[in-house]
Amino acid sequence: MTNKITARQLPHFLSTAKAAAQKGGQRALKYFRKNVTIVRKVDRSPVTRADREAEQVIRGILQKAFPSHQLCGEEYGWDPNLQADFKWWIDPVDGTRQFIRGLPFWGTLVALEHQGEVVAGVIHHPTLDLTLWAAKGMGCYANGRKAHVSKIPSLKGGTFTYGGLRLTHPSYRKKLTDLTATCYDDRGFGDCFGHSLVIQGMVEAMLDPAVKPYDVAAIKICVEEAGGRFTDLKGRGSIYGGNALSSNGLVHAQILKAVR
Repeated sequence: MTNKITARQLPHFLSTAKAAAQKGGQRALKYFRKNVTIVRKVDRSPVTRADREAEQVIRGILQKAFPSHQLCGEEYGWDPNLQADFKWWIDPVDGTRQFIRGLPFWGTLVALEHQGEVVAGVIHHPTLDLTLWAAKGMGCYANGRKAHVSKIPSLKGGTFTYGGLRLTHPSYRKKLTDLTATCYDDRGFGDCFGHSLVIQGMVEAMLDPAVKPYDVAAIKICVEEAGGRFTDLKGRGSIYGGNALSSNGLVHAQILKAVR
């Protein structure tokens, strides 16, 4: 195992992640609201030229900067048998269905995991000209301004958002519907955009019913550095749980209790 990340390394990792996410996002943006061909992957989820080219751009930047690091992306995968202290998680277009329909609520995600802990992450929303970034112990920022989760203590006075209900496990679906009835407001802003709202204090919580590590690695570090809490629906602080809940921390236990 390598030594701990030094004070000089972490800002370099973060600045490279920002550059990669922004350049990858700009490549995807070239195809936004254009007549791009849609291909179905093995799992029947859609993918476009934008997804693949954006990931290639990101991989090129990271590979050049950190040739010994493992790259793990949604479109080009990774070798699960390769053990590396540094692992980059890449989602070139998080919210491909929104992208295809011309909705602006998609993003490009890049995050660094070191020895099992996410230590840096970037969420870039090209259509909104918004970039959020964070690194362990360095705080979270949205376009250069310090980001912080809200201080609303209960969903009775708060807003709850969630990913696609069709992806929600049947055991959660009715519980989730009942939970929304207790909120001041609820919305269906899915994928990374919903989490970005939590990070900026615009909503209190976001529930993602089905995720992979590349979907939430950048989310986790940004939420935590913004003062919030990130777990799966079993309350584990892991990006490998298959689902995710980000919140201001104050409403987290209320939601976990409601959906269990």
